[in-house]
Amino acid sequence: MRAGYNRAVSTTAGRRAGVLACLALLAAGLLLAVAPGDPGALRLGGVGLLWWYGLLAGPLAAIVLGLACGARATLAAAAAWTSPALLGLVVARVFAGAAEAPLLVLAAVTAPLLAWLSAGTPAAPGGPPARAAEAAGGALVLWASLLVLADAGEAVEIPRWLTLALAVAAAGAVGVARRTAAARVLAALGLLAFLLPVVAAGGALRLPPWAAWRDVASRPALAFAEGSAWAGAGRALARPATLAFTEAHRVTALSPGAWRVDDGTRSHEWRLEAGDSLELRPGDRLTLEAGAAVRFERGKRVPGAPVSGIAWADPPGRASAGSALELSGLVLTLAGGALALVGAPVAAPRAVVGPALLAALVLGAACLAVYGVGAAPELPLGAPPLAYALGLPALVVEAPWGGLLAAALGLALVLLFAAAAGGLRARLGGGRPPLLWLGVLVAAGAASVVPVDAWRVLLLGLGVAASAVAAPALAGASRRAALVGSAAGLVAFAALAAGELPPWAGALGRYPALVAAPLAWALARVGRVAAARRG
Repeated sequence: MRAGYNRAVSTTAGRRAGVLACLALLAAGLLLAVAPGDPGALRLGGVGLLWWYGLLAGPLAAIVLGLACGARATLAAAAAWTSPALLGLVVARVFAGAAEAPLLVLAAVTAPLLAWLSAGTPAAPGGPPARAAEAAGGALVLWASLLVLADAGEAVEIPRWLTLALAVAAAGAVGVARRTAAARVLAALGLLAFLLPVVAAGGALRLPPWAAWRDVASRPALAFAEGSAWAGAGRALARPATLAFTEAHRVTALSPGAWRVDDGTRSHEWRLEAGDSLELRPGDRLTLEAGAAVRFERGKRVPGAPVSGIAWADPPGRASAGSALELSGLVLTLAGGALALVGAPVAAPRAVVGPALLAALVLGAACLAVYGVGAAPELPLGAPPLAYALGLPALVVEAPWGGLLAAALGLALVLLFAAAAGGLRARLGGGRPPLLWLGVLVAAGAASVVPVDAWRVLLLGLGVAASAVAAPALAGASRRAALVGSAAGLVAFAALAAGELPPWAGALGRYPALVAAPLAWALARVGRVAAARRG
């Protein structure tokens, strides 16, 4: 008995050490990103220090330390986190060279490790408000993933309703079967189907990811190359788009339509016929409808892309107070969302496959984005988020293999969604039949018929779970105190997410958990202290 007690204490101490190590890794990444003088821009082997840390050193250190300290999870548990929405967010932000991109990759790997090391969050510790937030968080995550899948289907001319029906049916079958083996198999197959195009793209380009990064970061401009379809025969926009130009550019219409240009002072609208051209100046914004076919000039900067490789690698203003608040909100939202929605760890010593799947998928998504911006920075033009990544294999790999790899990437997203939905089932109602879970799944599918911003939906889902579920649970309060904290967190989160905030408080609107989560924790903690004094 004494030996068992000592082992339990040792395990608990090891997990606490792992939690502290993961938090230290996140804090180091945040400091490196926002420190004065921007030390993250320093190049090591030609690659920015922050990118080395966020996309390689930090995630690998988190995985190694997490495993050493007892983080164990099955493939099904990891799949609950690595949804198409999260992978799509990683691809989109790395492709755009966003200020938060390196830290996003690090946080996406580290957040579920925190959940596994801390033994997860007790189910609904704050009563009805927490249960409502938990269900809402899971529903929003599923909704975001279905939006990504529907957009990807449209990009390859599959009707939106058909993509949604297939995805919901696959996820429903996994959940109703209530077999974790099915989720594990789907997660493994999804991993293989997702990584195969990434590896093939690297092989076709003959570049490892860090060399592709160096190539992009050294370019004086991210421009239309000689072989670009947009600058050759031209292409049609898959959805309405507003294109911002940073240099003079002649754009040619290949189909008749209305073109609206905003020069910063007023808007002008023209009716162009096929073959007509329009001269645009720096600072102009061109708005086009879906289906508009256009041709751009070779050698000109891609509208909407960073102006240069340096701006892509190290965005201006990254090391600022405003950026620090944004990045803190991102880390808090991901970490709290993972604590609330990711399943508890398992005791099996061989259950290292979950963390391995996690790292492979997130880092694979980042590599896919780096290869994509290097091969064709114009891929996102008029395309749905993540859907443009489907075009990369066909662009760099010879036919017919490129098309087959693109199909494999699309299949991977469906498999990963079904596995993620199965992994979330326990949090969204684990009964038999799983009526709440099925209702949430069907409602998310119905809502996805109308395109909205998938990333906003995902961050809202993770944020509400972090604020009303994870934060009160971390306070270790009584049920009554946790109830108060959960209710306050839920109300504060909803108010910030739905309210009109001034520009200086924009980060609070994008990441309401910045206020809601600390408030929920503080109120639950005060209730705990008050209860202890009364006792």
